[in-house]
Amino acid sequence: MRHVPIDDLLNTIFACQDGKAAKIRLAKAHKHLTEISAKKRKDYVEKNGPAKWSPLKDLFTAELGNKCWYTEAELVGASLTIDHFRPKCDYWFLTFKADNYRLACPFANSPKHNPEHGCSGGKGDHFPLLDPSKKATGIRSIVHERPIILDPCNEDDCRLIAFLPDGRPVIHPDSANDPIAQKRVEESKILLNLDHPDFNSKREQLHDEIANYVSFFEALPRGSAERKAIRDRLAQKIASCAPFSLAARQYLGAHRHLDWVADLLESNPA
Repeated sequence: MRHVPIDDLLNTIFACQDGKAAKIRLAKAHKHLTEISAKKRKDYVEKNGPAKWSPLKDLFTAELGNKCWYTEAELVGASLTIDHFRPKCDYWFLTFKADNYRLACPFANSPKHNPEHGCSGGKGDHFPLLDPSKKATGIRSIVHERPIILDPCNEDDCRLIAFLPDGRPVIHPDSANDPIAQKRVEESKILLNLDHPDFNSKREQLHDEIANYVSFFEALPRGSAERKAIRDRLAQKIASCAPFSLAARQYLGAHRHLDWVADLLESNPA
């Protein structure tokens, strides 16, 4: 899960012509929702909602690539959807608020069996809070909530995850003694299917590829064209639009004692 600076992203996409039009549609829909009854709200969202928020999907992917913001899996042959981080069924006042939108793959957003844990993952309409009594009833009270599910648009949340060489997500060592962080990571691993074997195997492969690239680089003569090619490939793997880029950065970071690796990480910031 790599940090997505949602405010900066929205400023960028709403500056283009299509983005401006989408912003206007969302604002009008939100205003309408505040002016009708609860029963009519549900009907209005079911009939009109997807047409209002779906256009943002292409705007998001144009900036960040065709990957899930939760799992960082690149979608091939399957479609990303706009996920409402706080479910619209419980947070109607956020239905047309773009800063509540996350790009999600079916594994993160829909019920999918996770053989790693012997249960179904996928957040769907689940949105557990550390203190359910603090559930927001309006936009202003959201600041009092403490969600359990990790949010890719919260930089501190993204820092809670680390990855083992076999690809499995775990609590980051810096937060290992924090029981709340531990709870959030453990539950998010299931609710978002972060720990699904399909993703773990791909991250394990990524770990091995990066380790091999580093070994190859070290064996090559200084200034060789092959060294530059390896640096370029590694830079691509840690780029924000690359699949599993947070894991890639952490795996490459294990070799930070090498000056060229440290330079590569610093010249390609997270």
